[in-house]
Amino acid sequence: MKRMWNVAALGAVIVIGLGTFAVDATETKAEWALDINSNPSVWTDAVVEISYSIEDSVEERFEVTTDESRITSNLNYIAEALRYHERLNEGERPVHRQMNGMTYAQSIQTEDGYIGVGQDGMKELIVFEQVEGKELSTYTFDAEERQIYEIMTGWWAGIFIKDGQLNLIYRDGHGEVTKTMLATFNQTMNDVTVKELSMDKGFITGVMHTNRFYATDVDTRLTETRYVPVSVSSHEVIREGEEDIHVEDAMPGLFAYDTKTGKVVQLVEGQGFWDHTVSGHNLIALNEDGEEVVIDLNTGKQTTRIVLDSVDHASYVNGRLYQTRQAKDGVVIDVYEDGRQISSAAITPENEEARDMLKQIDVYVR
Repeated sequence: MKRMWNVAALGAVIVIGLGTFAVDATETKAEWALDINSNPSVWTDAVVEISYSIEDSVEERFEVTTDESRITSNLNYIAEALRYHERLNEGERPVHRQMNGMTYAQSIQTEDGYIGVGQDGMKELIVFEQVEGKELSTYTFDAEERQIYEIMTGWWAGIFIKDGQLNLIYRDGHGEVTKTMLATFNQTMNDVTVKELSMDKGFITGVMHTNRFYATDVDTRLTETRYVPVSVSSHEVIREGEEDIHVEDAMPGLFAYDTKTGKVVQLVEGQGFWDHTVSGHNLIALNEDGEEVVIDLNTGKQTTRIVLDSVDHASYVNGRLYQTRQAKDGVVIDVYEDGRQISSAAITPENEEARDMLKQIDVYVR
């Protein structure tokens, strides 16, 4: 009987003859609790992730919900795959299978379901579309066509829908010759047109709420708007001695692709932001002063509102703002929606092992 041992990143895998088994490499006994102070409904489906770090190296990861506390580092990878599959609803499963079967893929969630684009190696470009949250339709484009090949070899920034058509933004070229391109697939999915986007400076590096690879856990359902929020970076060359160093820097402010004019515009200038999200047709961003900037993505109209007295570890999840702050006996999580606080909870240690980690953990919600 042939015997092989292989220690994988997600657990120890033991292959004996024709049998394959996976065992946990978990030893920690730390346990955590989610103590809810107000409005429990906010936390019904929430998952709080904890990472314990020493000298900038993550040693352990945990997930905490209203029902359980569990370690998520060095786990039985087979059990975790089954657990992830169980979390997917009936409509998400075909999308997961489609994206997981591709070399690379991106998707977004619309009112009707998911739509996305991916690659089968360097052979085909595949567009997939879900109707009424059910099965998928797929459309293929041969990589032997020069235009399709150039799309596939570009750096994909993300996708969006406008006038019922799927659009993919990608970068062509590198360094100082980088161009931002837009590929538009027609509604019958039998043709694609490509053009370069007009930009005063820099190039697009991301389109908000685009899921990458096989992820299907972003609940935000996007609606069509005139302005599509994007992230923009610039390219600089720094001379050090005899060497030129090429650097990409994220540009400050908020940017969007204007589908009416076909140009990339800066919605807000000269501000640093902790995080931003899209809720309905509004772009909401938290600046360094604790103000939320709210931008109507149909008109470009802006308003501001004071939310936080001071900002510390704040981020958006599905339109809600979560702020975490260290307390004596745990980490407090305050939740805000539409500029007002709607709930508060705390992550607290349940045993001595967890208390020893308390001062060196980072907490965020998904």
